[in-house]
Amino acid sequence: MLKHIIYPDGRFSIGTERFGLRDAYPAADGKQISPESVSVDKNSICYRMPYGKLFLRFSDFRDGKGLRLSVRLQDVNQAVEFHDFEPIAGAELYGADMLFQQGFGMAGPSGCLPIQELSGRAESFGLLSLFSQERAGSLSICASDYRHVTAGFLVAPDQGLFMEKKVVLSAGFNLEGVPGEMECLPELIFLESTTLQEGLDETAELIAGEMEARQVMPPAFHWCSWYYLYQNLTQGLLEEYVRGMRQKEVPFQYVQIDAGYADSPGDWLIPGSRFPEGLEKASRTIRDAGYEPGIWIAPFMVGEESELYKAHPDWLLRGTDGSLVSELNSFVEPKVWGNRDSHYYILDTSNPEAMAYLRKVFTTLRGWGFRLFKTDFMLWNMKDTSKVRRFDNTRTSVEILRDTLDMIREVIGEDSYLLGCIAPFMPFIGYADGMRIAGDVGAQWTGAFSPENMLREVSADTYFNQVFWQNDPDSVLLRNFDTQLREQEIRSLALLQAISGGIVTTSDPLHRLGEKSLKLLSFIRPDKEKHRPDVPGLDGTYQTLIMAHRLKQGNLLYLLNATEKDILEQVDLSELFGKSGQFCLEYEESESISKYGTCLADGLADAGNAGKTPVYGADRCSARHIAGRSGDWIFVSLKPHECALFFLTDQRLREQPGNLWKW
Repeated sequence: MLKHIIYPDGRFSIGTERFGLRDAYPAADGKQISPESVSVDKNSICYRMPYGKLFLRFSDFRDGKGLRLSVRLQDVNQAVEFHDFEPIAGAELYGADMLFQQGFGMAGPSGCLPIQELSGRAESFGLLSLFSQERAGSLSICASDYRHVTAGFLVAPDQGLFMEKKVVLSAGFNLEGVPGEMECLPELIFLESTTLQEGLDETAELIAGEMEARQVMPPAFHWCSWYYLYQNLTQGLLEEYVRGMRQKEVPFQYVQIDAGYADSPGDWLIPGSRFPEGLEKASRTIRDAGYEPGIWIAPFMVGEESELYKAHPDWLLRGTDGSLVSELNSFVEPKVWGNRDSHYYILDTSNPEAMAYLRKVFTTLRGWGFRLFKTDFMLWNMKDTSKVRRFDNTRTSVEILRDTLDMIREVIGEDSYLLGCIAPFMPFIGYADGMRIAGDVGAQWTGAFSPENMLREVSADTYFNQVFWQNDPDSVLLRNFDTQLREQEIRSLALLQAISGGIVTTSDPLHRLGEKSLKLLSFIRPDKEKHRPDVPGLDGTYQTLIMAHRLKQGNLLYLLNATEKDILEQVDLSELFGKSGQFCLEYEESESISKYGTCLADGLADAGNAGKTPVYGADRCSARHIAGRSGDWIFVSLKPHECALFFLTDQRLREQPGNLWKW
C-alpha cells in the first residue's frame, strides 16, 4: 500500500514498507524553500512564503496503489518567476537498489541503473521508476501533464563530511522563467506496481490517457531513402527504385523522400538540384506506383544559404545578446547533406509570420499529395526561454513546440502519418503517430552508427510502444553488399526491430536484393494489429535481450546475444507465458521443419541447471537449441550477435511461418 507521511516542519515521505522516499521538501531555483511558517494536516501542507501561500496536497487513488501530489499558489502578492520548481527535493531513497531512467528524447539514454553504484547524477525525463531486484514491486513517478513545462527527475549521491552516503531524489519542472507557469503546475503521480514491467506499462497508459495519445494509424511499413542513398536521391533514382519495388511486389504503405531534396534547409518548396522539376512530380511518381508519398522536413532548421534566411533573418531565434543561435556548423568536408551552408539557424515559430510560413509549407506539401511527414531535428526548438530571445518570451519551449505541432496536425489532416525524429518525447504525445527512439544505425556492428544505442533504446522504450505512438527503432538493413554487417547480424537486427512491434522500414534498393533478403523482409512485415512485447530482461535478469509476445495463435520468444562472448541462456516458459507444455519451433529461413524434438542436455548441470526439466525429454544431443514439448524450461546457446526466435503453440505447426505475425 502506497502511503504518505507529513511531518510538522513541512517535510514529508512517500512510499511503501519496502521502498520509497523520505524527508522531502520543496525547492525553488535549486534552493530549499524557507517559509515564514508551516501548517499541516493529514493530507496537505501550507508554507507561508513572503510572496504568498504555497500548498502541497496529497490524494489517494487506485485503491491506495496510487498517489497524486498537487501544487498550488494562493494570495500571491508579487510576480513569481521561478526558473524551476521542485515539489520534491533532497528526498532520501530507501529500499530500492535499481532505478529506471527515461531519456528526454531520441537516443536516450534510457534503461536501468544500480542506485548504489551511481558516481554522479542520473537524470530522467517524464517518468522515473524505482525497484528492487530482491524485493518484488516498483514505484513509478510521472507528471500528469506535459503540455506546458518539462518534467524531470534527478537521482544523485549525497554525502556530508561526517554523514553516511545516501542517495537523494528530486522531482520537478522547468518553468524557463516564464511568468504564470507556477500557477498551473501538473500533478506528480506515484504508482505502486508488482514488477518494473507492470509499473512502466501502467504509467505509460496513465500518461497516454492524460495526454490523449493518438492510436489511430495502423503500424507503418515503408521505404526511406536515407540509409543507402543518403542525400543523393534524385528524380531519376526515385523512378528506378519504385519500379524495383513494384517488380518485387513489396507492399509498402509509404515511400519517403529523406533529406537532400532542398539545396538549403528552409527552402522546402523551392525545386533543388536533385529534383529540378519539384516535389509535386516526385510525389506523383510515388503515387502512380501505388504507394503513399512521404517527405522528410526539419521545420525549425534554416540554412544560411537559404532564400528564407536572406529574406527573413528576423524570423530566427537569437541569444540574449541578440546574436543568431547557430545549432549546427559545417566548415569542413564533407559538408552536411552536400549543401553549401556553413551555419544552420533555428526558426522561431513564436513569431506569427514564421508560423504562417510553415503553415504554407505543410499546406503545399499536403496539396502535392504527401501523406507521411517525417519531422526531424525537433529538439532544436527546445531552448530554455530564459536563455534566448524569442519573438514571444511569455511562452515556454514546450508550449511553442506544441503550438507548432498543433498547426502541422491541423494542416496535414488526421489521415496523414506524423513521424517525430530527434524530438522530445513527452510534448509530442497526442500529435505523433510514430517516433524515432534510437540513433542512426549504419552498416557495421561496432564504431560510429553501430546498433549499440538502438539495442538499448528498443528494449528500454518498448513499454510505451503502441501506447504513446508506434516506436521507430530505425531502418532495417537487409542488403549483403555495401555493408560490414555479417549475415547473422543482419538477421538478428531485422528480427529484433520487427518483433519490437513498431515501425518497419528499409532503405535498401529492393531491385538489387536477393531472394533470401526479400523473404526476410516479407517475414518481418507488420500486420494491421498493434503488438507490444514484454521485455523480461529489462531489469538485468537475463544475459540476453529477450522479447516475448502472447498472441492468439500462440507465443513468440526472441533472444539476442548482443555481447562478444558465447552465452547459454535459460528461460522459464511457464513463468514467462503462464503456460507450459507447448510445442516449440525455432524459426529458420527454410520452409522445412527440422528443430522439433531436439534438446540440449549436455552441460546443464555445470551451468547450475541441475534438477530443471528440459523442454523435451532427457536424451543428449548436439543441437545448440532446445525445442519440443513437455516441460517448462528452454535453454538456448548463442554465439556473439546471434539470435533465436521460437514459436510456441499447442499444436505442431506444419510449416515454417512465412510472416512473424501470421501463422
